[in-house]
Amino acid sequence: MVARTGLSPLIVCLIDTDDQGLISSFVERWHRETSSFHLLVGEVLITLDDVMSLLHLPIVGAFHDIQPLYSDEAMLLLVELLMVSPEVAMAETGKYGGPYCWIYEHFPSFAECNADLDYDEVSPRACRWIVTKKTVNKVSTTTNRQHLDRLRIPDVCWMPYAEHRPVQDFHPISCF
Repeated sequence: MVARTGLSPLIVCLIDTDDQGLISSFVERWHRETSSFHLLVGEVLITLDDVMSLLHLPIVGAFHDIQPLYSDEAMLLLVELLMVSPEVAMAETGKYGGPYCWIYEHFPSFAECNADLDYDEVSPRACRWIVTKKTVNKVSTTTNRQHLDRLRIPDVCWMPYAEHRPVQDFHPISCF
């Protein structure tokens, strides 16, 4: 089932979203109206290029025709297909879903976790970071807020993935 979706490369990524302080600091600055983060250095948003580079998901054409999957359905699939307990399935569906990789690419000063020394640029860029419970440096939400408020324009990587472009080239998308 995973292979048919084209998501197989993501299986090797070690992403854990246990650092709620880091996530909360960014969530507080999220503006639903503009789908962007409002920071003192300006507005920053997650782009299709981020999705393509981090996850190697296609950004042109039809990705899939699967109907939306709701939390209760996802929990049943986890229990049935991966044979995890209902408690584990509930905990996994309640998590934020792997936002660290985007933060680390655009805000290098937050990337205090270890980069995988064996990372190969052929893999999705999300696999570059080893962010498991054992390696994530947990910092309080207050400290992360202060860090965000002290950011200057040079502290933000406005053009990430340069070394990844030979694998995943930038595809300009225009609306008709």
